[in-house]
Amino acid sequence: MGKFAALLEVMGVFTLGHMAAGHFTPLVGLKPLGPLIQSGLASPNPDYIGLSGAAFASFSFQYACLLLPAFAIGWWRRRLRPRNYGITRAGQPLLQLVTLGLLCFSLVALPCELLATGRPIYQLLLAKNWTPSFWLFFAVVSIVVVPVFEEVFYRGYCQTRLEENFGGIGSIVIVSLFMTLGHSQYQHLDLVSIATIVSLIPLGLGMGFLFWKTRSLIPGMLLHAAVNTPAKPMFVYLLPLAMVVALIVCRRQVLALLQEFCRLLTSQGWKQATFVASLVAITLTIGFEQDADVFGWVAALGLTVALLIEFSARRNEHPS
Repeated sequence: MGKFAALLEVMGVFTLGHMAAGHFTPLVGLKPLGPLIQSGLASPNPDYIGLSGAAFASFSFQYACLLLPAFAIGWWRRRLRPRNYGITRAGQPLLQLVTLGLLCFSLVALPCELLATGRPIYQLLLAKNWTPSFWLFFAVVSIVVVPVFEEVFYRGYCQTRLEENFGGIGSIVIVSLFMTLGHSQYQHLDLVSIATIVSLIPLGLGMGFLFWKTRSLIPGMLLHAAVNTPAKPMFVYLLPLAMVVALIVCRRQVLALLQEFCRLLTSQGWKQATFVASLVAITLTIGFEQDADVFGWVAALGLTVALLIEFSARRNEHPS
């Protein structure tokens, strides 16, 4: 029942959070981000300042709808605080966390860089002038704000919650597949989409492993931001070369990381439940994107069941 409740809770928070964001965004005076981006693409000189403000407000509200109920449930269940979700250095030197994030980036992001996939969805904006305001916009949508929000939710909340019942490697795999395959832009049976999925799964596994290893979101956030940073054509070719050089120079540390991850993979008792849970999570997410009204209420029912299971477990642990 514990695995069942954990999965229902995570999926319920995810779908209901997105439903709330969709329904309440107009009520709080926020404009849809899609049309604003399209207007920027159509303009020879996009208003990056205005786009940055709109994007920041939109993403902040969207992730508030996800994280506030997640943190509230975590406080009710286990009195979890921000540090329990990885919002901490976990007693480690900042330089060590940064170095680990960059080294892991060179390892797991290499397929993505070689295939030139997994880039931000704002590809056409890259052809515009790279002014300081351009970098402000990409700091919001790709490099700083979104990686922070996504890592706090997917790794900090989802992985932490699932790890209680599925273990370390189980939670890493579920969240990686759920985050990658649950995005509509990858749901096409064409070569580009398949290549994107293949290249992004190692990224998800790498970010999950970093969080499991360090209990800090800092290395994963850095890795995430590095992947999303736009680059001029020359650097598109130079960056993979630099990554290969870094892997060769730091081969001992890389080998140690790979060995530690392989030990996780060979641990017992996680595979069957993990892949069933991943399939359910991906199905519910894709279903929600296709028919939010139906699958949203299914998720609401699932979250209710999860909270009732937890309430019953708490009563059994502390009978009156």
